[in-house]
Amino acid sequence: MPKIVDHEVRRQELLAATWRVIARTGIIGVTTREIAREAGFSTGVLAHYFADKEELLAAALRLSHQQVYTRIRERTQGLLGMDAIRVVMLEALPLDERRMLEAQIEMSFLSLALGNDALRELQHEEFERFWDVLNYRVCEAQKLGQVWADADPSDITHELMILVEGMSQEAVLYPTRATAQRQCQTLDAVLGRLGGPAGVPPAVGR
Repeated sequence: MPKIVDHEVRRQELLAATWRVIARTGIIGVTTREIAREAGFSTGVLAHYFADKEELLAAALRLSHQQVYTRIRERTQGLLGMDAIRVVMLEALPLDERRMLEAQIEMSFLSLALGNDALRELQHEEFERFWDVLNYRVCEAQKLGQVWADADPSDITHELMILVEGMSQEAVLYPTRATAQRQCQTLDAVLGRLGGPAGVPPAVGR
């Protein structure tokens, strides 16, 4: 009797293998052969799920981001304003092994997107998506009186976006300098300057 294959599970296995290869070799060194070997399948199996390397890499990036948004959605249940902002930021920062891998993937894609129109457009779409999530919460915090009334929500959102990107790059390149504790301290300092309480910091690496 032929073995029943769960195609979604197989697809997830291939994407997980893609992440591991990117983290180990950098995106320039990624090949479909190496990914297939990492996943324990043939290149023919990989080709059944992804037409080419570009489609595979785009799917890996989307899934990486989707995992971030799933955590954000789960952990902001019942939270408003500044409390929600803090959770969103913490889930986007490389505070543990999983989030560090996500940051490594992100940095690898940024370098590749410079010479690839399709991947660059995908990066733009994902940037706008995260912007919308943060900007909604910033506006919410302002309505709650947690952010200075005369502040421009777009300026605050931009500052928070740059904070995520900058600290993520520093943590990937200089992990001993951008420890999880220091990232949280920097985030607290920035949130504290927005005009309202930053709330009680969650445990590092939560």
